[in-house]
Amino acid sequence: MSPSDMIEDQPVHMDRVRTIEATMDEMKSQHKATHQLLQDVLARLGPAQAQNVQDPLPTRPARGSPTPSIPASSAGRKKLALKPSFPPNFSGDRAAGKAFLTSCRTYIRLCPEAFEDDLTKIIWAMSYMKTGRANRWATREFEQEAKAGHLHFINWLDFEEEFQKDFMPLDLESAAINVLEMTAYFQGKRTVDDYLDQFRDLIYNSRYTDPKTVVVKFRQGLRKPGSVSQSGWIKTARQMRHSTSLTDNPTSRLPRRAALWQCPDPSRLHPPHASPTPTRPQATPSRWT
Repeated sequence: MSPSDMIEDQPVHMDRVRTIEATMDEMKSQHKATHQLLQDVLARLGPAQAQNVQDPLPTRPARGSPTPSIPASSAGRKKLALKPSFPPNFSGDRAAGKAFLTSCRTYIRLCPEAFEDDLTKIIWAMSYMKTGRANRWATREFEQEAKAGHLHFINWLDFEEEFQKDFMPLDLESAAINVLEMTAYFQGKRTVDDYLDQFRDLIYNSRYTDPKTVVVKFRQGLRKPGSVSQSGWIKTARQMRHSTSLTDNPTSRLPRRAALWQCPDPSRLHPPHASPTPTRPQATPSRWT
């Protein structure tokens, strides 16, 4: 290319450079305007939503890198909040004291986040003591708190101990033993299921652990099948066999492998006072043969 041609092309190149510079200046101004607009939008969204907008887009992991696992709890499922029943109002009846305390324990265990400390638990439980002797008991405790500046309960366990002393049956173990030593627990006209339910409670409260003693007490209280037919006696025996599941109850104080209420095969049982099946007499051999 001759020098004259280069001189002629120089204005063309300069025009192109100026066009590129003008385009870049325009793009810079647009970028600044876009950035300012984005900042205004983020300011209106607030801090929490702005954080979500500013998060960078997830990048694709490199080949060979482990893929992050998604927790099963967050895989399209929302955690359901439990709504347990509140304890019933308590009047101070000793017969209902154990049920009320159990209901309070259940609610506290299912909703631990609702209680900051033991004091909150205690006041919450006392709020259901609205009538009768329980209300007077709670009133005395709050009056004592107003004078001393604090409740006299050390913690929740201390509250439970005081509650058990004042609102649960006195000497439950001795009461259960007295019932078992009398005939009041006998089955009578009740069903085997009803008799078994009461017997389990008595054994638990009496703290009887000797399997032989438990077997004797159970069979002693069970209704004798003398007034029923053979089919009724077999049915009762089968119910006794099914009742062996009592020993599998982990809350029971009875040994799990104790042979309680075991009954022989019902098909081999005979009704009481049933005459044995007659047998054919054997022929006496002759002396002359």
